[in-house]
Amino acid sequence: MPIILIPIVIFALYHLEKWLFGNFWDKGLMARLDFVEEAVNEGEKAHLQEVITNRNFLPLHILQVSFQTDRGLTFSEETNSSVSDRVNVTDVFSLGLYEKITRKLELDCQKRGYFSILKTSLKASDLFSPDIRYNTFEQHTNLYVYPAPLSVSKTEVPFRQLMGDVLSKRFLYEDNFTFRGIRDYSKTDPQNMVNWKATAKTGNLKVNLHDHTSSQEVMFILNVDEPGILFERELLEDCIRLTMSLAGRFIEENVPVSLLTNGRDKVTGESIFIMAGASSLHMVSIKRALARIDLEKTLPNSMAELVEREVANVDIENTTFCYISTTRGDDSLKAAGFLAQKSGKLLWLCPLTKDMKQERPENLKIDFKVVIHE
Repeated sequence: MPIILIPIVIFALYHLEKWLFGNFWDKGLMARLDFVEEAVNEGEKAHLQEVITNRNFLPLHILQVSFQTDRGLTFSEETNSSVSDRVNVTDVFSLGLYEKITRKLELDCQKRGYFSILKTSLKASDLFSPDIRYNTFEQHTNLYVYPAPLSVSKTEVPFRQLMGDVLSKRFLYEDNFTFRGIRDYSKTDPQNMVNWKATAKTGNLKVNLHDHTSSQEVMFILNVDEPGILFERELLEDCIRLTMSLAGRFIEENVPVSLLTNGRDKVTGESIFIMAGASSLHMVSIKRALARIDLEKTLPNSMAELVEREVANVDIENTTFCYISTTRGDDSLKAAGFLAQKSGKLLWLCPLTKDMKQERPENLKIDFKVVIHE
């Protein structure tokens, strides 16, 4: 080949490569991101899997893959990430023709929440030209970070108190027209429960067992209104953790649990109300609902208005209320007062720090208990 043609050939090859890269770089290119775990508890680790596939005859020597998610997830130090109002992550790949690369990123789930990755941005550079090409891929991967369960020492006293109320109502509202069986007499049984025929036959005092008019349930009312301008955000998180921990204990005892909160669902934007249930799947629903509470959003309706509207038709005879709120403002007191008036008494659990005043409501129907934040 004549020397004079070499520059012409190089020039032609350069523009051919540039044209091929510009028109075909993302043909057969796929990027898929998936959280490996569907759900973890606050404080645990999770993993994100990246799968980048290049089904193309063109190699991609420098490919940047970028995505965003909400704050609360911390990626390992090896990952190129930055935090502003969101977490921004950029990963660099080098793919040959018809190559697939899979990476797994480890992350610390430091905060409760519902985390989504909805889009991946790709940026490819050509080695032989300054051209940069961009593309985006939709993603549909989500991670639930459930509230961290509290220790048994934090929940034992309120659990026993609420369980006592549940058992008392079961005793008070038994249906005398439904016979369930016979058991031995105890000192707390009234005389009208004695089965004299069975007593005479066995020689020992026996009493009748009756079914309950309906299943007793515990309804948790969670108020996530801020207690003031300057406060520890962890107090609201303690309210959420306390709700989940107690709900879990009652479901373990097959006691139906329902949930009402003025916290907004991050997905629907509405307040959350979950009907009563006692199955393991019901507990998952409660955990997910609590994980999706967005504390950055506030509801236009007050807690008192929400309680009055949603509790108006609740069967009081078969429901025990538990009010959980760190704020003791007028609206919170009004909500608690309404619940106490409707049910005759109310247990109010109030997470506070050690240096906060422990002022109790004046309403004598409210049993106010402080849960100290640690």
